Amino acid sequence: MERAAAFLAELAPQARRMFEYMLRTPGRTIHCTELADKALGWPNEGNLAARVAGVVRGMDKGQSNSGRRYPFYWWAAPEGSTGATYAVRPSVAAVFLAAQLGAA
Repeated sequence: MERAAAFLAELAPQARRMFEYMLRTPGRTIHCTELADKALGWPNEGNLAARVAGVVRGMDKGQSNSGRRYPFYWWAAPEGSTGATYAVRPSVAAVFLAAQLGAA
């Protein structure tokens, strides 16, 4: 839980919103366009896949400072599609939700 708290402490506001959105539906795969719309409130314009990937890259500091890997997975888009899909495992979500409660 300490490493989860360390990861959360390093997240920028957009990264936190995106990760917390994934935590609300653990085990479900979420396309980057849904994250852009529902978690980040971005209009459906421009290269949303690249913008969401930029938010993920911004989590590097939390990942390295916490000594853990990213707490979610992502899959590249199948050929002919654009944008990655993301998901967090239910067991990982439980750890992060407990870390959030411990920090409150």
